[in-house]
Amino acid sequence: MKKLLEGAITAVIFMILIASVMGFILGRPILISYAYSESMTPTINKGDLFFMDPLSRGANVGDIIVFHRSDGWTVHRVYAVVDGKYITKGDHNVATDQQDGVYPEVKPKDVAGKVVQISNHPLVIRGGGDFIVNLRKRLTNVYAIVIIVILGGLLTFSGDTKKRKRRSKRNKFIRIRAKTLYGIVSVLIISGFLAVVIASWGTLAFTYSSTLAGGQREGWYLPGSVFEKNISVENHAVYPFYYFFKDESGRVELKTTEFRLAGGEAQNLSLTVRVPEDTRIYREEISVWSYPAFMPAGLVSRAYSISPYFPLVLYLIPLSALLFAFYWVSGISGEFVSIRKGKILSKLTGDGRL
Repeated sequence: MKKLLEGAITAVIFMILIASVMGFILGRPILISYAYSESMTPTINKGDLFFMDPLSRGANVGDIIVFHRSDGWTVHRVYAVVDGKYITKGDHNVATDQQDGVYPEVKPKDVAGKVVQISNHPLVIRGGGDFIVNLRKRLTNVYAIVIIVILGGLLTFSGDTKKRKRRSKRNKFIRIRAKTLYGIVSVLIISGFLAVVIASWGTLAFTYSSTLAGGQREGWYLPGSVFEKNISVENHAVYPFYYFFKDESGRVELKTTEFRLAGGEAQNLSLTVRVPEDTRIYREEISVWSYPAFMPAGLVSRAYSISPYFPLVLYLIPLSALLFAFYWVSGISGEFVSIRKGKILSKLTGDGRL
């Protein structure tokens, strides 16, 4: 019974981890989300974490749904259903979202799922969303993904921790199994790969002035004019990378949005900039995503079109499969290292090998 409970808890944690990773990659809530406004107070307060059913199909009046609208993802209650579309309203709001044409009716395809309710009460964790927000402020993309991978790896390769602790106290030393050590190494390899790839992402930035004195100095342009600019992109790695570019302001037109660079190679990214009418200094940022050129360019490009994070899945699948295949073929087992009173004693048992 105890093992069954531990297995159930592990399965739930894995499910949440997978849902979190997929939501992070796809840019949409899956399984869990949080409220960032008071529109659903007191049912769901600002900063509350809530659980949702992403597999639900169709909603009825009174259901709480998570849906996408022009200003982002929103959680509101279904107020009415008209011609298969939803009229929505926050419990704390006086008017519906669609009153006076503020927002269009919600289409079923824009719904990510329904909030899980027990006896007509949503399943929430009070303040859980605030914890996630504060954590995000302290973590970069690299650290967030590495933490998720480490948690998954520890859950996968850790055995009966309590038994090992009891045995360690009795024998006054810690024994690390070979499979656990291999799991740690595998997690470090995957985390290192993710860190290297994501660390190569960034922005290409430049500034210019929209001024009536355009042309009198370098970087000064007349309002409403158009100018060309080239930015050098260099691959500092020794292996080839695919590079993808995106303008975030809407004022810059890219002559190309992707190309491949060999190790140490450089290439110019050609831009056409439309100078705004308002006279002031502008800063343009071009987002850059790069991926090792170990896979077909078309496959990586299609994955990138879904989300910049989705190509990482393409690389992690064969890498994880390779590590698992090596683990299975080598037959790693037994205790590998013993630590006693601060001294490390190498010890091999079972099928473990150095």
